[in-house]
Amino acid sequence: MVRQEIEGASKQPTDKARVALASAFLIGAAIAAQPASAQINPAQQTVRPMASNSDDGPVRSGARVPGVMGFNGRGLAVTASVSNRYETNFSRLPAIDDAVRFLPQVSASYGLGSKRLGLFVDGSYGRDIVLGNQLIKGGDRSSLSGGLDFVLSRCSGQLGGSFRKSLNLRTDAGLFGGFQQQTETLGTAANCQIGNALSVNGAISKSKDKNVAGASFALNTDRLDYSAGLGFNASGLGQFSLGGAISDVHFPGRFVVTPNGIVEDSFKQRSLRVGVSRAFGNRITATLGASAIDNKPGTESTVIIVDGLPQIVDRAGFSGVGYDGALAVTLSSRLAFEVSADRTVNSNPFVGALLTISNTYAASANAKLGQYTVTAGGLFSRNRYQGGFVSQFDPAARRSDRFESYFINVGGKIGQRLRASVEVNHVKRISNPDLFSFTSTGAGLNLSIAFGRGS
Repeated sequence: MVRQEIEGASKQPTDKARVALASAFLIGAAIAAQPASAQINPAQQTVRPMASNSDDGPVRSGARVPGVMGFNGRGLAVTASVSNRYETNFSRLPAIDDAVRFLPQVSASYGLGSKRLGLFVDGSYGRDIVLGNQLIKGGDRSSLSGGLDFVLSRCSGQLGGSFRKSLNLRTDAGLFGGFQQQTETLGTAANCQIGNALSVNGAISKSKDKNVAGASFALNTDRLDYSAGLGFNASGLGQFSLGGAISDVHFPGRFVVTPNGIVEDSFKQRSLRVGVSRAFGNRITATLGASAIDNKPGTESTVIIVDGLPQIVDRAGFSGVGYDGALAVTLSSRLAFEVSADRTVNSNPFVGALLTISNTYAASANAKLGQYTVTAGGLFSRNRYQGGFVSQFDPAARRSDRFESYFINVGGKIGQRLRASVEVNHVKRISNPDLFSFTSTGAGLNLSIAFGRGS
């Protein structure tokens, strides 16, 4: 069935491309017509490793609870936005299957308290409107998060939770969407300073990824993550760190046949990391880390039940070394760039495999040109999949792939409240098996208007 859909999706780009590109040109002309005093959109000043054509997260995550925004000041802020982009291969299939995607959305946040003890809540509602695609028909998008940010004596941290339900538009998903996914997270993270040089930190979070429509429940994931570490500030040498992490991951939608009966699939990950971060003046910051990683499946039995069908799956775990490094350089108040590299091992709730071993390299830069910000970047990754299986969503077991992404974004503020940006991107994946290979080029524009706090 999937192969028939792939073959039937082959067609040439239509007038949808001219509609979206013409819209992008008009918005670009509107930006250029603004006076030199117009302010830059602060959101565009963040060096981003990925284009905005998908819902991919950042290459390197922050220290907060995943999915929780945090306290951003007292009062109410409301933003209405609409994105419009054309993709030559929106479905991420070997055959061309283009589309225009509209994403209207309203988001709001409210803060109460202060930077020392701030309560916050934020949410959004929108819809993906997909025109002209053979497989993906669009869907609702909603999110809600809230919690508490605190600074108490020598400790700072966050407690919060989040909920998100949306059409899956992740580039690592085999058919680039077509199903609704729901994610729930609850957690806390804290860092305490002991003396002038020593600090301790810890975090715990529980999360669930659930496919609620249109995809195999075999991709559902429940996980519990713990981490703790020490930091030491050596004057003149940098900030040294030592940390450990434990992850217990369960897959409630698939089962393993063992001599003692049928059990839920799972795996455990243990890791230990040493790192150093150092600032060279006010312009250069470098970070380097090395990790020992050990992953073991809950059982080594090879007969897995996926979507009610048993299949033999390689159950090798992983024990090895990971690394991470980043270099951020601020050449001036108008020009900055960042490069990063890392090797990670994780469970991927969008891919039919037990483990994904990824080597990722990214570079990005942004330049402030008058009232505009120009951001450009690229990403290259090599992924190896262990325990790959066949499901309703992945019609063949994955082995490995190479992924590339390049983008350029021009954005600015029009008047007092309106912001706009125009973006062009190109993505490519070379996969084994070739069923998951694709190439796509996109162009689009984003408009938003803000009211309330910070607007």
